This record gives sequence, C-alpha cells and structure tokens, in this order.
Amino acid sequence: MGSAAQERFSEGTAVVTGAAAGIGEGLVRHLGSLGMTVVVADIDAGRAESVAGDIEAAGGRAEAFGLDVSRSEDVEALAAAVFDRHGSVELLVNNAGIESAGLLWEIDEARWHRVMQVNVDGVFYCLKAFVPRMIDAGTPACIANLSSVGGLNCVAVQSPYIVSKHAVLAMTECLYQDLSLTDAPIQVSAVIPHSVRSEIFLAAQREAPSTNPTANAVFDAMQRDNVTKGMDPLVAAEHMIEQIAQGHFWIHSDDEICSAAARRRGAQLTELRPPSDPREMLTRMGVPLPEGRR
Repeated sequence: MGSAAQERFSEGTAVVTGAAAGIGEGLVRHLGSLGMTVVVADIDAGRAESVAGDIEAAGGRAEAFGLDVSRSEDVEALAAAVFDRHGSVELLVNNAGIESAGLLWEIDEARWHRVMQVNVDGVFYCLKAFVPRMIDAGTPACIANLSSVGGLNCVAVQSPYIVSKHAVLAMTECLYQDLSLTDAPIQVSAVIPHSVRSEIFLAAQREAPSTNPTANAVFDAMQRDNVTKGMDPLVAAEHMIEQIAQGHFWIHSDDEICSAAARRRGAQLTELRPPSDPREMLTRMGVPLPEGRR
C-alpha cells in the first residue's frame, strides 16, 4: 500500500509560493515527483524557471510564475491564470517569507513593513485570491500556511520575523474556523518547520544588514547551524507532505523538536511565565553576551 501522499497528491495542481529555493523548492520538487502539476511561484522568476525546468526534465509537470506576494494584483493574476488553465487547485502552500535581524527598536521602518508585507500580507492576499475560487470549484483541496517554531515561541533579535509568524499561525487558525462554517471540502494545515536548509539568513543579512553586533553574531550562528544541522529540503518536504496528506492540522518538519517547542509555549502560558532569558540561547549558540549582561 502506498503512502497517503502518493494516494492523495498523485494528480491535480499544487501552487507553492517562494518555491524557487529552500523549503518551497523542496516542496515543489517532491510534489512534482508524486505526479502533481506544480506551479513554481517566486519573486525570482529566473530561478523559478530553472526549478520548473528541472522538474520537467525529471518527468514531472511544472510551470514557473514570477510573483511578488506583497502585491495583491500579482497574486490575483496568478490565481486567475491557474484556475483558467487548470480549473482547480488541490494544494495551495503559502510559503514565501523573509527574515530580518536586530533589536526591535533598531529595525528600519521600511524593513519592518517589507517583512510584514511578504510574510503576513502575502498569505492574506493568496487566501483572498484562491479561497473563493477553491470554494467555487467544489473539489477536495488543502491550504497549508508556513508559520515556524518561531510562531510558537519568541526569539531575541528576530522580532519582525517572529511577529509575522505568530500572525500567520493566528491567520491559519482563523481560516480553519471560517472554512468550518462552509461546506467546502478544504483542509487547512499549519506548517511549523524547524531548521530546513535555505538561504533565508544570508538573504536577510544581504538585504537588511544590522549594525547590532549581537544580532549579527546570532544570525551568523543560525546560518552555521542551518548548514551543518538543518534538514535537507527534500527530506523535510516528504515528511511534511505526508502529514498534510493524512489530514493533520499541525505539520512538523521534525516531530520531536517542533512538538517540544509547542510544549514549551503551552507550559509558559499555563504557568503564566515571562519569555525565556535570551542569554541562555546565546550561550548555547556560542554567541558572546553583550557587555553588561554577563
């Protein structure tokens, strides 16, 4: 007997945002190998074309689409084009996201807005464009939104990203409840990945460099650990797609680590504890403590 993913996702259309690198790339490559037609949507249109070409060269079906999820008109154009061409979408994965480092009050205002536009508004725009069409199609489908372990717990020097991922998780839970009020056969899943190899930290340092030495040291350490300890995107994708196919709401890249993060958050709220002391995290990562905080 095949896996749930082989049974559920061997046909139909999947749309994945931020699909030209990292987790998104792993997802479209795996979905393409299962037999789905995958729409590789990414702001880097050239890289999206390359990934789609690789999937087709391996015998799959893929289409590239240049997309800035922070532009509602671009998202609407994507949804219209996909439904015009395929008639339905069986899996929508809202994955596009960016990071940023720095102490909260030091974050550049433009960068704060950019993180929110991509990570939060981008998910909303995709839901607004795709959900009505998915309801009208009336076919069984699934929507999976990428939050993070950072959407369960708080982490120092990553405030824009952490705030955005808490928002995505709340939006996903609200979507689950709102769709429960309809008869639409649409499953909703919240994806809570841990460390999956990508360029997200490098991109953040390149696009919005921080002048805070502690923030830079944390991102250097996170990039190091992402390379040496992060999961292979294809391995993570296979695990997460199987959980989605089984109908789970909570989707983890690493069951043990992600479940531990959920338990920590649950204990904090139940016991009404303040957030954890970030100095413990810095010490574990080998990051020097700021002067005066040793």
